[in-house]
Amino acid sequence: MEKWERILKPENVIVGMRARRNLDAIRELAAVFGEDAVPDGKRFIADIIQREQQASTGIGHGVAVPHAHDDSISRQLLAVGISPEGIDFRSVDEQPVHIVALLATPKKHQKQHMNLLASLSRLLQHEDVRQSLIGAAEACEIVDIFTKNQKHI
Repeated sequence: MEKWERILKPENVIVGMRARRNLDAIRELAAVFGEDAVPDGKRFIADIIQREQQASTGIGHGVAVPHAHDDSISRQLLAVGISPEGIDFRSVDEQPVHIVALLATPKKHQKQHMNLLASLSRLLQHEDVRQSLIGAAEACEIVDIFTKNQKHI
């Protein structure tokens, strides 16, 4: 099983995010994880927000990759949100973010965390992938775009 099929599920995708600011977007996207995946949701969100306040995870080209290590989670998690209108993430290129990929891993998975972050960054550097994600109408399309574009990583 490929990495995206393992950690990205349709129920962890939001097409048409409502948030317009970075911290609201993090809260909205983190809410897709159930208690079984994230037992202490408030602390989990607080950790991601604290990381975001240290430095923006808006990496440019309309993409943000907020992320955290959390010992309360037992497996790697990925949630993806699409915002056609754009979110202010204070990105390095000062452009609104249309794709938010929230990554969380247990602290014991440091190497996998770094590998997944690098893979996400490489995948989302491709204009065709970004445009396909923004144009997707349903969560299952988002998952398909990730799995069909493994060649980019």
